[in-house]
Amino acid sequence: MAQPASGLERLGDDREDRAIPMVSVEKDNAYQLREHLHRKVVESAHADPFKACFLHFLGLSKDAPSSFDFPALSLYHRCAISGLGVLNETVSSPDVSRLLGQAAKIDSTPRPWVSDVFGVMAVKWLVGRMNDARIAREFENWISGFLAQQAGGDHLNLFEKDIAAYVLSGESSIYAGACVPLFLHYRTIRRIDDHQNRMALIGRFMGEFRAQAQGGASTALLSLMVYVFDQVNQDVAAVPPKGWSLDDLLEFLEHIPVGLKRWTWEDAGRTRGAEPVKWPVENEYHVQNLLYFLLGPIFNDIADEVNLQPVGQKNPRIDLYLPSLHTIIEVKYRKDVKKSFQALIGEIAEDASLYRADAKYKDARIVSILWDCTRATQEHAKFKEGVLKIDGIDGCVVTNAPSTMN
Repeated sequence: MAQPASGLERLGDDREDRAIPMVSVEKDNAYQLREHLHRKVVESAHADPFKACFLHFLGLSKDAPSSFDFPALSLYHRCAISGLGVLNETVSSPDVSRLLGQAAKIDSTPRPWVSDVFGVMAVKWLVGRMNDARIAREFENWISGFLAQQAGGDHLNLFEKDIAAYVLSGESSIYAGACVPLFLHYRTIRRIDDHQNRMALIGRFMGEFRAQAQGGASTALLSLMVYVFDQVNQDVAAVPPKGWSLDDLLEFLEHIPVGLKRWTWEDAGRTRGAEPVKWPVENEYHVQNLLYFLLGPIFNDIADEVNLQPVGQKNPRIDLYLPSLHTIIEVKYRKDVKKSFQALIGEIAEDASLYRADAKYKDARIVSILWDCTRATQEHAKFKEGVLKIDGIDGCVVTNAPSTMN
């Protein structure tokens, strides 16, 4: 008779050691909770090869996994670790086929992988990298012997069932929670291009993450939670900086002229022996730099010169992008009267249509800002009215060059 699976063999399903202590209810700060959970998973993973490799795979461990005797591990263990792709050691195609030919139970005793969705997911990745149709069929037949039954029962929690759904169905999966689809998005396994959908998932995920303060989750799941939390903070803030909305951004941009009153444009040096200094703004790039300077301290996720997907022979590029507001800032520059307002409106309309051709930005908000060296204030109201009629434009700001500039 086969021996029951040990905690070591069951890889991600560490139900025997899953008693990660409950966090004090005072730890309601998400960042404090993140640090607490990270310390706990590092401590728990130290002596377990798969958990240690999983942490390394997620980028949550700075150190390489502790040395262990890879050939001495069980075949399932070796295949799962190989699926993570963090070690030089791997397994042969015959060994993978041998694992996939094994039954889910021996003498009514479940094999280690039956309740271990994290390890099975890693085996799926290994099979995918092998690019062998025969082994892919063997994998599908292997998981059909246990995974759907496990996912339909009460043994797995909501997140583990979502992982099982991904392993079973891949692209067509429907997920009950937010953590797993976000994990797959950030690993570029299954991208979520719709921004509103992703933001909704992020909002739900933060609730799921805070619920981990109550304890009880496995080390592998907590590792996944910490990874997604880190990615969310790198990608897009759960709320705009300092609670800013689009209206706040537009109001800020409208008030830029107040600061331009002190723009350096000297006819004579301000200190003894100094040459006069002038800060010219001569093109769109200078205006972009000025806006980056003003907005960077507020929106630390600001990006500039963002290249989008080509549209035929066109290679569109965003001037400035604020991910936390999912807002594009389109910069225009009117050097002299040769550049008509009609032409500017046409350029803005074309740019907006090109931006929306990219799936990632099709629902982004667009704000146009014009730097007008001609200071043709009598034309600005009509210009803004025209720009705001363009489909997809959410704001238009016109800033005159300081009157001190010649």
